[in-house]
Amino acid sequence: MSKSLLGFDEHGEVFDRGTLVYRKVNEAYKAQVSHLHRLYRENGLASKGIVETALRPDGDLEHLRHVTSYPYEWPANMYKDAVLFHLGLFTELDKIGLTLKDALPNNVLFEHTLPVFVDFLSLVPTDRLKEAAWLGAEGYSDARFAVLEKMLVPYLLLPLLFFARCDYRTARELLSTRSCNCDGAPPSWRELLRPPQRGLWRRYLRTLSAAYGVLPARSGGNRKSVAQFRALIDDLSRRVRDLDVTPPLSGYSSYYDEKKEALSVADPAGFLPKQKTVHEVLRERAPGSVLDIGANTGWYSVLAAGLGASVIALEEDESCIDILYGRSKREQLRILPLKGSFGGLTGEIHGARALAQDYAERGVGTNPLYRAGVDRLQADLVLVLGLFHHLVLGEGRSIDSVFETLARLARKTLVLEFVSLDDDKVVESPDFFPNLRKHSPATYNLEKILETGRRHFRLAEVRASNPATRTILVFDK
Repeated sequence: MSKSLLGFDEHGEVFDRGTLVYRKVNEAYKAQVSHLHRLYRENGLASKGIVETALRPDGDLEHLRHVTSYPYEWPANMYKDAVLFHLGLFTELDKIGLTLKDALPNNVLFEHTLPVFVDFLSLVPTDRLKEAAWLGAEGYSDARFAVLEKMLVPYLLLPLLFFARCDYRTARELLSTRSCNCDGAPPSWRELLRPPQRGLWRRYLRTLSAAYGVLPARSGGNRKSVAQFRALIDDLSRRVRDLDVTPPLSGYSSYYDEKKEALSVADPAGFLPKQKTVHEVLRERAPGSVLDIGANTGWYSVLAAGLGASVIALEEDESCIDILYGRSKREQLRILPLKGSFGGLTGEIHGARALAQDYAERGVGTNPLYRAGVDRLQADLVLVLGLFHHLVLGEGRSIDSVFETLARLARKTLVLEFVSLDDDKVVESPDFFPNLRKHSPATYNLEKILETGRRHFRLAEVRASNPATRTILVFDK
């Protein structure tokens, strides 16, 4: 069964068919797509990061399917790598007479830590770029400057500059509710001039210096030559590489070290009881995919990846998830690190009302612009370790609602750590759990959790953790 994916391309529609992505091409554009696909094959563009693509006998396309993640979920250095990748594509495509008709971060997905360009119909011959009426490239000797000015600079580079000044909230806002095709106010250079948080002046001044180097791309495009375009891309690439977007360390960045749990994943004999239990479950279930919610710096994500799983690691802390991205990239681990919270897994973001209405009238693109995590981040096995008590005792979520979400995410198995009310962390830090007083041993206990879990899963097991006030629960469908 196909599921329509929201897109804004006049040449075709995109459908998710589970094991692949099917792109239906308009009849009038199929000859052009055949030409593009020939160039794609002859020049090995798959090795340059263009999504693996097959041309069907009917002229439509089939793409290798990747986990759908969005730019506002990427760790800061992951986003920086996506920008560098995008700039590099302009250079690679220029060698064979092709270019991109737009420059938006949404056209990139990640296969673990490797960026992949997935919008095949964004590839166009450079000499035909001016034909894109919506681009408004009339008067440009090189229409690629219109792409840079109207898309690359505001929608790709400006969010990066907010990452560089440590304004992660604004950067992620620009990439979500204020991205291209959203109703939110478009990115503004004026916002970048706001004073930074205390202690970030050096980072802020470096960011402004980098922004000054970007500004020339915003004017005089019609007077610039092909050689100037190539020089500008090279200059932008150098400036982006020099940007420091690494988040400052947080109180959670050394979590495993402080708990003396930063043990080598290669030595199971030295594992603590909790680590041994999770290791045993992963070996027994042998999941093809794992979702680690509340991953911190990823000890259990690394463990799962080492046992053969493809891992999605979800963590709310900016520093922790960026640290995990850096390690995953260096060690080429099969981990996709994403910045996000449990609460954000059910949220959707819709596109611009005018475009959505137009697409609805034409019977296409009825889905949200950004789909909820529960609809795209499912895995064979879901890990929820050291988090459940924060969701219930801290955030005040009902036990049943937490299981409802987890049951949507776990295709086969849920591994959940239960922390009792008499756990030292709960007893010694009651202010850290604002909804603690709403619960008692009668409403929050192991049997209650098992009873609720069994309404969403078929089987349940109780296994050891540490300390004794903690228990690992394994639920299977």
